Parts: sequence; C-alpha cells; structure tokens
Amino acid sequence: MAANGKSSEKLPTPPLWLSLIPITVTGVALGFSVFAFEAEPHFSLFLGAATAGICAYLYGFSWKTIKEGFKHAINRTTPSLIILLIIGMLISVWIASGIVPALMYFGFEFFVARWFLPLILLFCCVMALVTGSSWSTIGTLGVAAIGVSEGLGIPLAITAGAIVSGSFFGDKLSPMSDSTNLTPSVLGVNLFEHIKHMLYTTLPALGISLVAFTVIGFVVAGNGDTGDVAHYSEGITENFNISAWLFLPPAVVVFLIVKKVPAIPSLIAGLILGSITYIVIQGGSFSELLNTIHKGYDPGTGNEEIDGLFSRGGMESMYNVISLALVSLTLGGILDYTKMLHSIVLGLSKFVKSIGNLTLTVLGTSIFVNIFGANQYLAVILPGQMFEECYRDKHLKLKNLTRTLEAGGTLTAPLIPWNSSAVFVYSALGVSAMAYAPFALLCWLTAIIAAVFGYANITMQTLPPEERPEDEECQ
Repeated sequence: MAANGKSSEKLPTPPLWLSLIPITVTGVALGFSVFAFEAEPHFSLFLGAATAGICAYLYGFSWKTIKEGFKHAINRTTPSLIILLIIGMLISVWIASGIVPALMYFGFEFFVARWFLPLILLFCCVMALVTGSSWSTIGTLGVAAIGVSEGLGIPLAITAGAIVSGSFFGDKLSPMSDSTNLTPSVLGVNLFEHIKHMLYTTLPALGISLVAFTVIGFVVAGNGDTGDVAHYSEGITENFNISAWLFLPPAVVVFLIVKKVPAIPSLIAGLILGSITYIVIQGGSFSELLNTIHKGYDPGTGNEEIDGLFSRGGMESMYNVISLALVSLTLGGILDYTKMLHSIVLGLSKFVKSIGNLTLTVLGTSIFVNIFGANQYLAVILPGQMFEECYRDKHLKLKNLTRTLEAGGTLTAPLIPWNSSAVFVYSALGVSAMAYAPFALLCWLTAIIAAVFGYANITMQTLPPEERPEDEECQ
C-alpha cells in the first residue's frame, strides 16, 4: 500500500537514497531558479515531478500508479482551485464597484498610522475566524488594508506580514476552516479539543505579534508622508461614488459564511452583488464588467498612484497560482503514491527518542513536505499518519500531534515562495513571500513555541492509564 492507502501495488517502500533523488533535484533547481536567477519556480517543480516519476518507474511502479498519484492529489484540491478563480474575479469586481475603495476611504478616516498594524492584525483575525478562510480575508480585507497602508506611508511588506499573520491565525481557530477540520479528522481528534489545544501555542504567538507590530508601527509611522492620506482619499472620491450601499456585499458574504453556507456559493453571492453594485452605483457597463472579471480592473485615471493601487484582480491574475498548484500537486502526489515521502519520514524516526525531539521532528517533517510537496494538506496528512504511533507509544494525546501539524504544516505554507498560499498572497496583495515572510511573525513564532513546549513538556497532555498501549520503541 502507498502512504495514502490508494496504490494497489505491493512493492516495498523505496530505499531512502532513491527517495532523496527527486528531492535533491527539486531543491537544487529551486535554488538556482528562485534565488540565483529570480525566475518562477514552476519548471523546477515540474523537473522534480518528472524525476520522481522516472525514479518510481525504474523502481518498479507502473505508469498507472504514478498517474493516479498526481490525479488523486489534483482532484482532491479542485474545489480550492475553483475558489481561487472566484476570488480573482471578486477582487477585481469589488475594486471596480467601489467596495474596496470605500473600505480604504473610511480606513483613512479611522486608522491612526501608529496603531494601524496591530489593528489590521486583529481585524484580519476576526474576519478569518468568522469566515473560516484566510484566503478570502486576504483577498478582500487584505487588499483594502494594503491600500490604506500605502496611503499612511507604512511599508507594504510589514503590512502584508500583519495581514497574513492575522488571517492564518483566525483560520486556524475557526471551526469553519477546511484545514482546521481536516487535521483532527485524520487522527480522530475532536475538532473543538483540537482548537482549544492550539490556543496554548497560538495565543502567545498572537500576543508577541501584537506587541511587535505596535512597536514597529510607532517606529515606521513617522517615516510616511501624512499628505499621502489626503492624496489617496481625494483620488478615491474623484474616481468612485462612495455610498453606504457598498458595504452590503461584504456584509452578505460574512453573513452567509457565518450561517455555514459553503465558501463557493458565498463568494459567488458576493461576486453577483458586487457586479450589480458596479453597474448601479459606479455606472459601469455590462461589457466593461465582463472584461474586468476576466482581465482585472484597470482604473485608467492617469494618476499613477491610484492606477497602481487599484489595478488588481481578475481570473487571469490567478492563472499563475493555479498552474503552480497543479505542478506542485503533481510532485507531491507522485512522491506520496510511490511511498517516497513515507521512506523519507521513516528515515527521521531515529530522532524521536524524546518528546522534544519528536515534536521538532514532526515540525520539520511538515515543513519539509510543505516545501517539496507545496501542499499544506499533504503536510499535515502524511506526517500525521507517520508519527501517530510514536505519540501513542509515548502516552501522548493525539491532540498534541494535531497542534504540531498545524504549526509546522499549515502556518508555514504562506512563508514558502513557491507554495500556492504564498503565490496567492502575492497575486492578491502584490507583495512577495520573500519580502513579507520576516514580518509574518505569528506564522513562524507558533512553530517555535510548539517546539519549546515540546522540550519543556508544557501542555503536552498524556493519555489516561487505561488508554495507554504497551510501551514499545517508535519505529
């Protein structure tokens, strides 16, 4: 059986040296393309996938199994790819209709530059917690926040770090989040027990982030030109009709998601309402609307700052994200189905003798899978299956494992430049992962705190005596 239980071939797990060949090829190719030549990572991941397929075929796996590997991985994430297209359309329509400009306009009135960063962090936390979607939060509130940040003179990389931190924090603690539901379900852990146990590591990370962004806000606020705020506000009122009706579409979307309406119909409702708003309030034509939905919004005001700020979105803006997701899922699916990732994870078992080392190994494995599989779902599923028995053998409750999987797998996804999460953030906010990752404090602080808790045996809850298995060394 393959690591995911889907392969019908009875071949043994490939040796570690063979499994490391596609990983090495991918790593070297990514190093040259991303860091040396500043090129897109797509071909590097494709080269890694091709190498994985060749290695698996030479080892004895059939083409059918190799093909089923990437087909299954892609099929599993098809709804997410559809959501990407809808969010691309939503961003352009909500800008063209005046929704995002209105949020920015009132943001200029409400926000004080020095307190902007901690406030936007909290706002993104709340919205993602309510909606259960970090991507929806980034694609709507995040886009508006970037505009406000530019007007206030705050560096966009720092603002993007606050947006990503808040969005992924809220997503992780939301019972409506797909990834938050997936992680405990893989190991049979109660959803709300999983969420409550994550609070031990995420709340300290949030507290540190709030303090840090407050300090940063007071430092950088003085570097901006406060005249920019009036300039942007004037530009918005000159080119958009600002009305209270503009707040109806986002309010409806939030209401639908709170009522547990699935993400796709909720976002489509927001797209339809935004389209009506564009035609009725902004006076746009239907043909202009269709062009905006596909290619994105181009204000064409002649004002370089306003045009640069609002030229975003459209289905085309998500094509790069989707193509990257397809290539990375192909690589991850092949490595998974042919048991190469299983071989690599087994090679790490020698490092799990203590609870601290076990926690660190799970974190490292999740990050490793996230880097070379570029899939946050695979980064929690595979290490969860591999290390479940290790946690049982050490008499640890599995919610300790699910918490660690979230810290290492889900929260690090937007920090990896070629991961679909990071590419989405770039498509929505126009800020690369290389720029905002140092400021996405909560994402990497949570992993550090989880590791410290493992070594210090803090909140590492154990099984009651009657549920403990016989002691045996984890293999």
